[in-house]
Order: sequence, then C-alpha cells, then structure tokens
Amino acid sequence: MLQRKHTSYIFLAIATLALCLTLWFHGRTPHVPLKTKFKQTESVQKRGDTLKALIFYHAADYFVYHGSVIGFQYDLLKQMGKDLNKPISITIEADPDKAFLECFTNHYDIISFDFNKQLFVPDFLSESEPHSYTYPVLIMRKGMKYDSTKTHIIHASARYSSPINLGILGPSGQWRIEHHPDVTVEDLFDMLGDTAVDYVVCNYNVAITMLPFYSNLSLGPRIGENFPRTWALNKHNAEFNDTLNMWLRDFKETNKYQNLCKRYLSRHSAVIQNSFGTRKNKISSYDNILKTACKRYNLDWRFMSSIIFQESHFSSDVLGMGGSFGIMQMMPATCARYGITDSSTVEEQIWAGAKYISFLHRIFVSKVDSSEIYSFVAASYNSGPGHILDAIALCNKYGEDASRWDNTAKYLALKSHKEYYNDPVVKCGYYPGKHTIHYVQEVMNRYNGYLITKQEE
Repeated sequence: MLQRKHTSYIFLAIATLALCLTLWFHGRTPHVPLKTKFKQTESVQKRGDTLKALIFYHAADYFVYHGSVIGFQYDLLKQMGKDLNKPISITIEADPDKAFLECFTNHYDIISFDFNKQLFVPDFLSESEPHSYTYPVLIMRKGMKYDSTKTHIIHASARYSSPINLGILGPSGQWRIEHHPDVTVEDLFDMLGDTAVDYVVCNYNVAITMLPFYSNLSLGPRIGENFPRTWALNKHNAEFNDTLNMWLRDFKETNKYQNLCKRYLSRHSAVIQNSFGTRKNKISSYDNILKTACKRYNLDWRFMSSIIFQESHFSSDVLGMGGSFGIMQMMPATCARYGITDSSTVEEQIWAGAKYISFLHRIFVSKVDSSEIYSFVAASYNSGPGHILDAIALCNKYGEDASRWDNTAKYLALKSHKEYYNDPVVKCGYYPGKHTIHYVQEVMNRYNGYLITKQEE
C-alpha cells in the first residue's frame, strides 16, 4: 500500500513538472510561418498572386514614422502575407462610410475596419478570428472639473460603434453621446485640444497613439468592456479564410505577436513615446527640396519620397549593387546622363532624380491608365523602362488590358520563362520580374500612406 502511494506521488510530481514545462514553453512558442504548415489554398490561387487588403486609416493602425509606414494592423497584414508567402496590395481609406460599404463588396480579401457588429450580415460577409482587443475610454483636458449639475456631451467620430456604459460616469441622463458624421477621431482630438468640445470617446489603442500629440489632454476612465477587433473577409474565399483564421490562432501564440502588441498597443511603447513631435512632422529633412524639384517637373513629391525611402532610407552615402550610389541609388550610366557623380550634393542628386522620374513618366503617360501611372514609373525606376515596355507588349499580344498595372505585372513575372523572353515582341530578353513587382507594391503602399498622412499644404 505504501509503495503504491509512493509511486502515485512520484507520478503526480512528474506530471506536475511536465505541465509546468508545457506552460513555460507555451508562452515562448517560436514563430513557425504557416507557409511551412499549409499548402496554398485553391481559392487563393484562383484570385492570383496578390492578396488585396483595405485598411481604414487612423493613427493607431497606419501612420508614418521617420518616412516609414507602420502601424499595428499594417504590420500584422504584412506578417500574414510573409508567412503565407503571398504579396499584399494595401489600399488606404480615410472615409469611414466608404470603408464600411466596402465590407459588403467583393473588392478585397481582407478589410481592416471596426464597425458595429450588430450590422454584421453573415449572408454577405465573413468575420475573422479576433486579431486584438480594445475598449472605449474618455478623453478630456487636463485639470477639468466635473459639474454634477450639468448634462455633459461626449463627442464620437463618424461610425464609432464600440459599446459604451455611461453608467460608469454618473447618474442616468447626465451624460449623452453625440456622433459627428463628418468628423474623424483626429479632428475630435484637435477640437478637444482647442476647447471646442469638452469630452471625446475613442478606443484605448487610438487614445494612447494620439495623446503624445497633445500636452493638454489626458486619458480619462474606461467606459466600456473589452471587445474583439476582427477583419471583414470576402465570403467567397472560404478556403483562404480558413487558412487566415488558422494563421491568426497560430500567430497570436508567438513572441512575435506579443512584441507587436507591446510596440503599438502599450502606453510604454518606444514608438508611441518617441515618434511624435508634431502630427505635421516631415517625411524627411529633404521635404522642401523635393517639393521644389517635383513642382518643376509636375510630379508628386510624396511619390518621389517613397522611391527614395525604398532606395536609400534617405541616406546619402549608400553604395548599392551594380555601382548605384547616393540618395537616389541611380546606376552609373543614368547618373552620367544627368551629370551626377559621387561628389554631387544631395540636392543635386534629388534634382537629377526628379528629372529622371519625369522622363520615365513621359514614356508611359500615353500608354497606361492615369490613375496607375506611378506603378509603372516605380517599376521602371527599379528595372529600367525596357523590361516594362516588354511586359506591356506581351500583355497586349495576349489580349489583356496593358494600361492596368496588375495585368502588366503578370507578364513581367513571366519574362523569366523562356517561352516569353524569347517572344518576338520582347526586346530586352530575360528578366526575373517578381522582385520588381514586390518593389512596386512597397513603394505604392508607402506612397498611399503619404497621400493621407501628408496632405498638401
């Protein structure tokens, strides 16, 4: 009997140790990309190589930090694409009404937009696993004194739909919510800082990102429970949606996800504490030069800024493969054509770069859709215009609309196959186009971010 009891104690101790080790390692799960676990699903393959995502713009999920576009959902989407080995084309929408309506179309695979779940219609769209959680908070000016004899108005942005418990603030009837259909949360923070309103409600993740801009504002009480944030998914992508949800469940168990939350969803984040001096901070220290040069050549300085960030991160002493150098990373032959040497100033390099980009723009202005011309220009900056003209010729030969970048990009990728690079319409031969396609996606995603975050003055 004693021996049996002793054996059971040993077994219990071993089981307890095993459980402790399991729990210890569970919180330290190494991130294993899902592309090593799952094959590409048929539904994703049918839609082509690129996943299309829409992000509703606000400060917490998508913003510019020292020229680079970052944000919680932006980084999360990019990580998902990397793990599933799928390039992602990201569209930014600043209008909440348009973002909401897009949830009920088939234009995107993923839509990052928080909306009222009571309006969720399973027949028209699918909802992802939660990617994070947040809760509503009250924002007020520092030192404000509450007057219990008055009715207080809490101002909310367009389509703000988080469940709010006003009972936390005081007796019924003393507080009410007023929605502003044409006002963003960023606008409300400005109004609060300027004393045009007294109270604003927003979600915690937005609040901690916005507050560093406003020294006279403070975080008030929590006025609602935790609620899940999810993505709206295209209902026709059933297989891909299953894979995406498996990825979310897998990724949320990793240290990489925890670090992402600390980076963007914590008040102690170094990015949140150190990234903001003013909301109108510059893309780079060369903004004024870029604006002047681009105005001369009728270009958007924000597009050229995105090219420069992609090439050199605004560093003037970078030496690239093939001998490219300087802030524009132009090849030696191109530099010579525009009078640039390794001793040229950064300003001279930028002016030469603007002139070269203008030259590329003129090549395609009559050949492609005006709304997509910068995609063709970015591709040409990376590969040279000859390979892009080849892809356009192939696209036309096979009866597709070559004025659209997605169509031309498909044939640019095919130029690495003998059947296509030996085609009589091809003048520049073999080219591994996938790198350039990725380059264009990076440049245009960043440019779209600059368009929203850096409005023309």
